[in-house]
Amino acid sequence: MATATLPVQRWLRGTDTMLGQVRTLYLGIVLAWPLLGLWHLLAVPAPLALTGAAAGLLLVGWLHLGYRRERFPAWSWLGEGACLFLAAWASGHGVLIGLSLAWVGFRSLYGRLPEKALAAAVLCTIMGFGVLILDVPWGYALPLLFTLLFLVAVNHLLAAICRTRDGVAHRTRIVASGGAGLAAATTRAEAMDVTLQAALGIDRAVGSALILTMLGPSLRVAAAAGRVDAEAPGRVAERAGLPAQAREALRLGGYAEVTGEAAAAACEALRLPRRPVLVIAPLTAHGSVFGALVLVLDRSPEGDLRQVLTTLADWAALTLDQLLTRSRLGIVVDNSPDALILAREAGSIRFVNPAAAALLGCAPGDLIHRNLWSLVHGDDVAALRDVEPTAATTVVPCRIHGPNDVGWADVEAQVRYVIEHDGSRSLVFTARDVSEQHRLELELRHAQKLESVGRLAAGIAHEINTPIQFVGDNVRFLQTAFADLDRLCAVYRDLAAVVPDPAGAAAAVRKAADVATDIDVEFLMEEVPAAITQTLDGVDRVANIVRAMKAFGHPGMEEKARSDLNEAIRNTLVVAANEIKYVADVEVDYGDLPLVYCHLGDINQVVLNLVVNAAHAITAAQRGRGTIRVRTLVDGGYAVIEVADTGTGVPPEIADKIFDQFFTTKEVGVGTGQGLALVRTLVTDRHGGTIDFTSEVGQGTVFTVRLPVAGNDDPSQHEHEVEATV
Repeated sequence: MATATLPVQRWLRGTDTMLGQVRTLYLGIVLAWPLLGLWHLLAVPAPLALTGAAAGLLLVGWLHLGYRRERFPAWSWLGEGACLFLAAWASGHGVLIGLSLAWVGFRSLYGRLPEKALAAAVLCTIMGFGVLILDVPWGYALPLLFTLLFLVAVNHLLAAICRTRDGVAHRTRIVASGGAGLAAATTRAEAMDVTLQAALGIDRAVGSALILTMLGPSLRVAAAAGRVDAEAPGRVAERAGLPAQAREALRLGGYAEVTGEAAAAACEALRLPRRPVLVIAPLTAHGSVFGALVLVLDRSPEGDLRQVLTTLADWAALTLDQLLTRSRLGIVVDNSPDALILAREAGSIRFVNPAAAALLGCAPGDLIHRNLWSLVHGDDVAALRDVEPTAATTVVPCRIHGPNDVGWADVEAQVRYVIEHDGSRSLVFTARDVSEQHRLELELRHAQKLESVGRLAAGIAHEINTPIQFVGDNVRFLQTAFADLDRLCAVYRDLAAVVPDPAGAAAAVRKAADVATDIDVEFLMEEVPAAITQTLDGVDRVANIVRAMKAFGHPGMEEKARSDLNEAIRNTLVVAANEIKYVADVEVDYGDLPLVYCHLGDINQVVLNLVVNAAHAITAAQRGRGTIRVRTLVDGGYAVIEVADTGTGVPPEIADKIFDQFFTTKEVGVGTGQGLALVRTLVTDRHGGTIDFTSEVGQGTVFTVRLPVAGNDDPSQHEHEVEATV
């Protein structure tokens, strides 16, 4: 079917427009005339018949040639009129009506209004010659003349209407095509090129098109197309150099068609060749103008360009703004230090940023289509997947690793469920690597423990010095006693040697008795065992202090473990003994606690800070020796540590501040305000527990620490769960 229509398509022109279809219809009438009109020539002599046929066929051929070229020169009205007159004269004006109507109707669809005056003059001349030469009656000629003139006017108006409608349709197609191109554009350069190509096709008079962006008081040529020099892009012009009409267009809802001297001034300001017409439409986004779309025309456009140009400018501005936003978003995502992963609701990964690939130790392509939950530690999956879709973003500590399984990385993760443009539900997984932060925090906590030990060092040294002194005194006593006993033993050996000699034996016995009296053997036999017991007790006391210091100051493990809190409290009280014993008596009540899943070093620090804080409160009360009571018990699934004192108490006006960082009631240089703040961090953040207090001013304070026995991340909690296959 398509092959059969090719010959017809070769002969037809412009049938895709209304004006082209009307012209083709009239051309069909013109081409049909020889079949209906030349038969009149059969009744006249051959010379006249040949002349009429030649004139008629020449007219028809010329009209078809003009149809193919889609234009006629203005002077052709004269030649066409002459051909019509010859055909009418040769046939005895028998073909005048049909041929003239077909000719005038077809030719009136071409040319501008001034040509129609020439057409009217030609028609009047033909009718005048018809009346004078061919003896056409006036009653016949005048109605035909008026009919032809009316047909000229009507078809000229019809051509103008069709031309306007075709122009609107053409511009609509151009803008629609430009809109489709803008929707498919992936870069700002591509979007600007699509916009300029569409702008060039809006009207035949458009010679060049430019996109300007506003830089404060200046305008920069961002892109240009058409008849412009290659150096136009990047050129900067001052807005003040534009005529007022052009500047007025650079506002919301603005538009201007600048002509005459104003157009020339605008071209000069933009350093473009002088043209008679400029059309300017603003580019707007977010309620402000950021640029303009400018058309440079060689003549006035065919119709009003306002609607089509502002529509194209709005679409271009929207696309450029979206691409700019997308570009900026890409820059932020690509350079974000946090790992960003977009996955389907079931976990299939759709996008990762470079930080995520670096954190997981692989290329981004290695993560696409992998299941997100397969990268998360099995003990942490439930905490992340159970996040309520409508809840505020919650930071969840967890561990992740890449597909190469090079080791777990500690991260703080957030999961947010989102709805994408196609209506599908996805999740955004954000992770921040805190491995180094945890290492530094561990070192800081260890340093703080050592700092606490350092502050108590003098007291600890005194605690060790006392048993060491009496251990030394007892050892020196034992040394002297051993020497005396050695003398006595020597005499007894001599006595044993002289037993066979009665005279010598008596002297030896007297000597042994003298030595025993001299060394006071009864005293030695009584005191040496006591000295040995005291020495061993002193050694035990030193060993306990050293063991407590070692347990307290040990950095511990980063991983939590099940620990004996009562033993930890005993060690802490030993370390703090010298800080306490001069101001308060310590009463302990150790409950039957199970092993608690915790960071034991953190709990040591918590108890030390609370006990030392209690001692300071008792000192500040200035009521003499006080009492510190330490109690442990089990309450449900929590291990409870209570530290009570008989100190000053906490005034109500500062009760809500005592856990704040750097808040202290001590004098400058004495307190740093970090002790209780650290306690709250270790209890709540590190262990998921709570700390609270009750206080009565002048009577004392009771601090209560509650720690989950199973811990907030104890793997044993999940032993009964079967890990899901992901």
